[in-house]
Amino acid sequence: MMLFAAASLQAQVDSDCYVTNEFLIAGSHTDYPSALKQAKKVATASGYELDLRGLKPAAGTGLSFDDSSCIEDFREAPPCYIARGRFDDGVYVSVEYSTAYEGFRPGYYIVVAASANVGNTIVAPALAKVRRIVPSAYVKKSKVYMCCMH
Repeated sequence: MMLFAAASLQAQVDSDCYVTNEFLIAGSHTDYPSALKQAKKVATASGYELDLRGLKPAAGTGLSFDDSSCIEDFREAPPCYIARGRFDDGVYVSVEYSTAYEGFRPGYYIVVAASANVGNTIVAPALAKVRRIVPSAYVKKSKVYMCCMH
């Protein structure tokens, strides 16, 4: 089972392997169906693409890529989950698992509507737009592991 979180890898790798990203959070839920419902609502109302990355709920990791992706792409036995924020900055709507993000309360399915490195110019405008749909939306920072994972 593979769950890449900054905290779990921190002792194993160089600190140069991390960047700090901002994540636009449009909701958090203890169950996947509720998070997915909210993600679809936010995507429809905002016009942002719903990009679930092919993830499905999975015991142990919260979410997982399909079995073949775990084995072929990540060289791990399923389930496997890699936190968003590696080379995919942008505005989109997805459901992610909070346990994989340093500084996030574990065990929640979070609706993410944008992410980018600190100092970006895309998260703040997206926050303004998403707050018209979800007034409680906010931005939270987390370290993201960027080095080789094989």
